[in-house]
Amino acid sequence: MVPDIETCYNLLYKENVPPHIIKHSEKVALISGVLASALLEKGEFLDLKLIISASLLHDIKKIESIYTGENHAKLGKKFLKNLGYEKVAEIVGAHIIFKLKKPYDKIYPEEIVFYADKRVKHTTIVSVEERFSDLKIRYGKTPKSLARLEFLYKFTKKIEKKIFERIEFCEKDLNKLNHVEGGKDVFERCIESGTSCWRNLL
Repeated sequence: MVPDIETCYNLLYKENVPPHIIKHSEKVALISGVLASALLEKGEFLDLKLIISASLLHDIKKIESIYTGENHAKLGKKFLKNLGYEKVAEIVGAHIIFKLKKPYDKIYPEEIVFYADKRVKHTTIVSVEERFSDLKIRYGKTPKSLARLEFLYKFTKKIEKKIFERIEFCEKDLNKLNHVEGGKDVFERCIESGTSCWRNLL
Protein backbone atom coordinates (compact mmCIF):
# COMPACT_ATOMS: atom_id res chain seq x y z
CA MET A 1 0.00 0.00 0.00
CA VAL A 2 1.33 3.44 -0.99
CA PRO A 3 -0.17 6.65 0.43
CA ASP A 4 -1.37 9.20 -2.10
CA ILE A 5 0.16 12.68 -2.12
CA GLU A 6 -2.60 14.24 -0.03
CA THR A 7 -2.15 11.54 2.62
CA CYS A 8 1.60 12.21 2.67
CA TYR A 9 1.02 15.89 3.43
CA ASN A 10 -1.59 15.04 6.05
CA LEU A 11 0.93 12.77 7.77
CA LEU A 12 3.59 15.49 7.72
CA TYR A 13 1.19 18.00 9.27
CA LYS A 14 -0.13 15.50 11.81
CA GLU A 15 3.42 14.70 12.94
CA ASN A 16 4.18 18.43 13.27
CA VAL A 17 7.02 18.35 10.76
CA PRO A 18 8.38 21.95 10.53
CA PRO A 19 7.93 23.93 7.28
CA HIS A 20 11.66 23.93 6.48
CA ILE A 21 11.81 20.13 6.62
CA ILE A 22 8.69 19.87 4.46
CA LYS A 23 10.36 22.25 1.98
CA HIS A 24 13.51 20.09 2.03
CA SER A 25 11.40 16.99 1.43
CA GLU A 26 9.59 18.67 -1.48
CA LYS A 27 12.93 19.38 -3.17
CA VAL A 28 13.97 15.77 -2.63
CA ALA A 29 10.64 14.65 -4.13
CA LEU A 30 11.10 16.93 -7.16
CA ILE A 31 14.51 15.41 -7.87
CA SER A 32 13.23 11.88 -7.29
CA GLY A 33 10.23 12.42 -9.56
CA VAL A 34 12.35 13.85 -12.37
CA LEU A 35 14.94 11.08 -12.15
CA ALA A 36 12.38 8.28 -11.85
CA SER A 37 10.35 9.54 -14.81
CA ALA A 38 13.48 9.85 -16.98
CA LEU A 39 14.53 6.33 -16.00
CA LEU A 40 11.03 5.02 -16.71
CA GLU A 41 11.32 6.52 -20.18
CA LYS A 42 14.47 4.48 -20.68
CA GLY A 43 12.76 1.23 -19.69
CA GLU A 44 13.54 0.98 -15.98
CA PHE A 45 10.70 -0.57 -13.99
CA LEU A 46 9.92 1.95 -11.25
CA ASP A 47 6.83 3.05 -9.30
CA LEU A 48 6.71 6.85 -9.56
CA LYS A 49 4.05 7.23 -6.86
CA LEU A 50 6.04 5.08 -4.45
CA ILE A 51 9.25 7.06 -5.02
CA ILE A 52 7.64 10.49 -4.66
CA SER A 53 5.69 9.44 -1.56
CA ALA A 54 8.81 8.03 0.10
CA SER A 55 10.69 11.23 -0.73
CA LEU A 56 8.04 13.38 0.89
CA LEU A 57 8.06 11.22 4.02
CA HIS A 58 11.76 10.42 4.34
CA ASP A 59 12.37 12.94 7.17
CA ILE A 60 9.03 12.56 8.94
CA LYS A 61 10.80 11.65 12.20
CA LYS A 62 13.78 14.00 11.87
CA ILE A 63 12.70 16.38 14.64
CA GLU A 64 11.76 13.55 17.01
CA SER A 65 15.20 12.01 16.51
CA ILE A 66 16.89 15.24 17.57
CA TYR A 67 15.22 14.97 20.98
CA THR A 68 15.62 11.20 21.39
CA GLY A 69 19.05 10.74 19.81
CA GLU A 70 17.69 7.89 17.68
CA ASN A 71 18.32 7.27 13.99
CA HIS A 72 15.57 9.20 12.17
CA ALA A 73 15.56 6.82 9.20
CA LYS A 74 14.89 3.86 11.49
CA LEU A 75 12.23 5.82 13.38
CA GLY A 76 10.53 6.78 10.13
CA LYS A 77 10.66 3.21 8.87
CA LYS A 78 9.04 1.87 12.04
CA PHE A 79 6.37 4.59 12.05
CA LEU A 80 5.36 4.04 8.41
CA LYS A 81 5.50 0.26 8.69
CA ASN A 82 3.05 0.43 11.61
CA LEU A 83 0.69 2.37 9.34
CA GLY A 84 0.85 -0.40 6.74
CA TYR A 85 3.07 1.45 4.26
CA GLU A 86 5.74 -1.24 4.10
CA LYS A 87 7.27 -0.37 0.71
CA VAL A 88 7.53 3.29 1.61
CA ALA A 89 8.93 2.34 5.02
CA GLU A 90 11.74 0.30 3.44
CA ILE A 91 12.83 3.24 1.28
CA VAL A 92 12.64 5.71 4.16
CA GLY A 93 14.71 3.34 6.29
CA ALA A 94 17.40 3.28 3.59
CA HIS A 95 17.78 7.00 2.91
CA ILE A 96 20.87 7.41 5.11
CA ILE A 97 22.72 4.28 3.97
CA PHE A 98 21.80 0.91 2.53
CA LYS A 99 23.34 -2.21 1.05
CA LEU A 100 23.38 -2.38 -2.74
CA LYS A 101 21.09 -5.04 -4.18
CA LYS A 102 21.69 -7.56 -6.92
CA PRO A 103 21.49 -7.35 -9.87
CA TYR A 104 23.71 -4.28 -9.54
CA ASP A 105 22.83 -2.92 -12.99
CA LYS A 106 19.19 -2.36 -12.01
CA ILE A 107 18.05 0.97 -10.53
CA TYR A 108 16.17 0.63 -7.23
CA PRO A 109 13.78 3.15 -5.59
CA GLU A 110 15.96 3.53 -2.50
CA GLU A 111 18.90 4.54 -4.69
CA ILE A 112 16.88 7.38 -6.22
CA VAL A 113 15.58 8.73 -2.90
CA PHE A 114 19.00 8.33 -1.24
CA TYR A 115 20.69 10.25 -4.07
CA ALA A 116 18.01 12.95 -4.22
CA ASP A 117 18.42 13.59 -0.48
CA LYS A 118 22.18 14.03 -0.99
CA ARG A 119 21.47 16.80 -3.51
CA VAL A 120 19.46 19.05 -1.16
CA LYS A 121 21.27 21.22 1.38
CA HIS A 122 18.55 22.43 3.71
CA THR A 123 16.03 23.64 1.06
CA THR A 124 18.39 24.27 -1.87
CA ILE A 125 19.47 21.84 -4.57
CA VAL A 126 23.26 21.74 -4.78
CA SER A 127 25.98 19.45 -6.10
CA VAL A 128 26.98 16.32 -4.20
CA GLU A 129 30.31 18.01 -3.48
CA GLU A 130 28.69 21.06 -1.87
CA ARG A 131 26.27 18.91 0.11
CA PHE A 132 29.06 16.82 1.61
CA SER A 133 31.25 19.85 2.32
CA ASP A 134 28.38 21.15 4.45
CA LEU A 135 27.87 17.77 6.12
CA LYS A 136 31.55 17.55 7.01
CA ILE A 137 31.44 20.99 8.63
CA ARG A 138 28.31 20.13 10.62
CA TYR A 139 28.94 16.50 11.52
CA GLY A 140 32.60 15.69 10.84
CA LYS A 141 33.78 16.33 14.37
CA THR A 142 35.90 13.19 14.76
CA PRO A 143 38.16 11.12 12.49
CA LYS A 144 35.53 8.36 12.61
CA SER A 145 32.70 10.64 11.53
CA LEU A 146 34.84 12.15 8.76
CA ALA A 147 35.73 8.68 7.49
CA ARG A 148 32.05 7.73 7.46
CA LEU A 149 31.14 10.87 5.50
CA GLU A 150 33.93 10.18 3.00
CA PHE A 151 32.55 6.67 2.51
CA LEU A 152 29.04 8.09 2.00
CA TYR A 153 30.38 10.64 -0.48
CA LYS A 154 32.00 7.93 -2.61
CA PHE A 155 28.88 5.78 -2.31
CA THR A 156 26.71 8.71 -3.48
CA LYS A 157 28.98 9.40 -6.45
CA LYS A 158 28.70 5.75 -7.43
CA ILE A 159 24.89 6.01 -7.40
CA GLU A 160 25.09 9.29 -9.33
CA LYS A 161 27.16 7.68 -12.10
CA LYS A 162 24.80 4.70 -12.26
CA ILE A 163 21.76 6.96 -12.71
CA PHE A 164 23.10 9.55 -15.12
CA GLU A 165 24.74 7.15 -17.54
CA ARG A 166 21.18 6.05 -18.45
CA ILE A 167 19.30 9.33 -18.95
CA GLU A 168 19.36 12.32 -21.31
CA PHE A 169 20.39 15.11 -18.95
CA CYS A 170 23.30 15.65 -16.57
CA GLU A 171 23.45 16.05 -12.82
CA LYS A 172 23.86 19.86 -13.08
CA ASP A 173 20.48 20.13 -14.80
CA LEU A 174 18.77 19.22 -11.53
CA ASN A 175 19.72 22.66 -10.18
CA LYS A 176 16.98 24.08 -12.43
CA LEU A 177 14.48 22.56 -10.02
CA ASN A 178 15.42 25.24 -7.47
CA HIS A 179 13.02 27.46 -9.41
CA VAL A 180 10.16 24.95 -9.20
CA GLU A 181 7.82 25.08 -6.23
CA GLY A 182 6.74 21.71 -4.92
CA GLY A 183 3.28 21.00 -3.62
CA LYS A 184 0.46 18.53 -3.84
CA ASP A 185 -0.66 19.55 -7.34
CA VAL A 186 2.87 19.40 -8.76
CA PHE A 187 3.49 15.89 -7.49
CA GLU A 188 0.07 14.61 -8.53
CA ARG A 189 0.66 15.93 -12.06
CA CYS A 190 4.10 14.33 -12.11
CA ILE A 191 2.64 10.93 -11.24
CA GLU A 192 -0.12 11.33 -13.83
CA SER A 193 2.29 12.38 -16.59
CA GLY A 194 4.63 9.44 -15.97
CA THR A 195 7.61 9.49 -18.33
CA SER A 196 6.81 13.11 -19.34
CA CYS A 197 7.28 14.41 -15.79
CA TRP A 198 10.96 15.29 -16.22
CA ARG A 199 10.32 17.10 -19.50
CA ASN A 200 7.58 19.18 -17.85
CA LEU A 201 9.71 20.18 -14.86
CA LEU A 202 13.22 20.68 -16.26
